Amino acid sequence: MPRKEEIPRRLSIFDATMIVSGAIIGAGIFINPAESAHFLENSAQLLLVWILAGAIAFLGGLCFAELGSLFIHSGGQYLYLKVGFAPWLGFLFGWTLFTTIQTGAIAAVASTCARFLGSLVSISDRATVFMAAAIIWFLSLINFLGIRPGSLVQNLFTVLKLAALLSLIVLGIYFSLFSPNKSISLGPIFPNRLNFSFLSSLGLALMPALFSYGGWQNLNFVAGEVKDPRRGLPIAIILGVSIVVVVYILTNWFYVTALPFDSLRSSTRVAADAVGALLGNKGSRLISLAIVISTFGITNVFILTGPRVYQAMAREGAFLPLAARLHRRFQTPHFSIFLQSAWASGLLLTNTYSQLLQYVTFGDWIFFGLSSLALIELRKKIPERPGIYRVWGYPIVPIIFSVISFTVVINVFISRPIKSVIGTAIILSGLPFYLISRRKLRQED
Repeated sequence: MPRKEEIPRRLSIFDATMIVSGAIIGAGIFINPAESAHFLENSAQLLLVWILAGAIAFLGGLCFAELGSLFIHSGGQYLYLKVGFAPWLGFLFGWTLFTTIQTGAIAAVASTCARFLGSLVSISDRATVFMAAAIIWFLSLINFLGIRPGSLVQNLFTVLKLAALLSLIVLGIYFSLFSPNKSISLGPIFPNRLNFSFLSSLGLALMPALFSYGGWQNLNFVAGEVKDPRRGLPIAIILGVSIVVVVYILTNWFYVTALPFDSLRSSTRVAADAVGALLGNKGSRLISLAIVISTFGITNVFILTGPRVYQAMAREGAFLPLAARLHRRFQTPHFSIFLQSAWASGLLLTNTYSQLLQYVTFGDWIFFGLSSLALIELRKKIPERPGIYRVWGYPIVPIIFSVISFTVVINVFISRPIKSVIGTAIILSGLPFYLISRRKLRQED
């Protein structure tokens, strides 16, 4: 068995909150409101959808706040599913995280960052790929140098992207209050009667919003490095998710005040079009800069948090033994960091990350649902201890969140059956590797 090494706890509540908010805010808020609008009739319904999605994210954050308070070591859902249900289920989470979810997301957001950077400084398509790889390895080097350098970069870019979104909100407030020709008409929230067709459209519109709200679970991956985790981690998750919910709802309010609903629904770059409607052509470059900041920051979050899961797995013999090691000077899981970046770069250079993410994006929601159910099991298995955060409204909150999570998964299966089957096969392909790792452990014992 690999030698177990502990990483010093250096993340403050502020650092942890910035990880939560930074892991949620990516490029989605600049694009996905238009995706939601495709299924809706007016601006009021769009605001309702993003409020509902925010409420769902908040319920998920409450569940993960208690899970993080129960398990104050790094590993996140790998630990919750392993202890709550079965070791093989925890392994499949870690397997999917490494092979597709985390590494695919790193490749995707680094590529988006490089592409929008290219629109600002004129980079060729071929150079964009290498720029994305350079972003991945630059941030990997920063995170190799310690949790503090990585978290400082995270703090800076999370503050910057929150400032960018707040600028949009202030811009919307200014023009709605002081523009004499501005007339805002949101429309009725509900049609003449509430029917299945309307509810179905509402559910479809929720999908892009829910995917834009995901990411809070990344803090649980690094729970072992949060100071006073039983108190600090729940505060950071609840505060971080709450900040994003408020900012996202107000950002959508800016979109619906800046653009007529038909224009919003047909837009492929809603943030740029909304700013352009108020400021003209220079608005497009400002949004490109905001997306560069946002995607650079979220790439850093993924590079910072993912390796802590692989290290936790490796410490228990469920991953490559080298991944369990900490650098003597910097106290970082350096092999895990560079292994993750090597795989993400491979996905980037082979241009397979977008297909993989299409296949397994719903996997996040499978594991969300299972993790909230694991909370119920863990309440039975782990005796109550002083200082552990308890989720409000238990067991209703974890049950509601798990039902919503599995509804998202079912919806994806119905709308994209072939890709969903392939994605399920990718997730389950980890089982042979799990059996091999178990056999090796039995032989060592």
